[in-house]
Amino acid sequence: MGQEANVTACWGDSNSQGKALLEGDHLLFRGDFRVKLMLADLTTVEAVGDALVLTAPEGALSLELGATKAADWLNRIRNPKSVLDKLGIKPGHRVRLVGDPPDPVLAVELARGGVTGDAGDDADFVLLVADAPDGLEAVADIAAALGPKSGLWIAYPKGRRDITEMGVLTAGRATGLVDNKVCAVSPTHTALKFVRRKA
Repeated sequence: MGQEANVTACWGDSNSQGKALLEGDHLLFRGDFRVKLMLADLTTVEAVGDALVLTAPEGALSLELGATKAADWLNRIRNPKSVLDKLGIKPGHRVRLVGDPPDPVLAVELARGGVTGDAGDDADFVLLVADAPDGLEAVADIAAALGPKSGLWIAYPKGRRDITEMGVLTAGRATGLVDNKVCAVSPTHTALKFVRRKA
């Protein structure tokens, strides 16, 4: 989940009140003007007093966040969480992978974490990659076998009309599971986490 704050921003000669959103791969400001900076393209990022200053080839964006939040966002940009951190997958966890990882970056992260598709029904986590609506047909069988303390992550493509967040939520909730977390797992895919409802 991204970080969000109401800020005063300076971009070139323009100043504006607005909203800043820090996501895993970009920072977006919306106000009297709109700026989107990809974190991978930043040449420098630093906290200067109460401001976070991000410099990219397009220019420098200064956000008045307050000293504490500026330091926090600086740390998040310099030390981004890995995909496995976002998913809550730790060394020793058994993970069942259903479907193909959506991109090479996620595939590398999963391999580095020892994630394979053969952990079985007693896995700590099941990661289902649904690239089309028919991929959600597996949710019912996975949910039926899900352990009481296990989690089901459903990864699906961003920005598609045939498979949407609401469609994924409906598929998970229809099995009696509840959703409790969302995160970006790649530039192209988002994932929703489902668990068994507490008694």
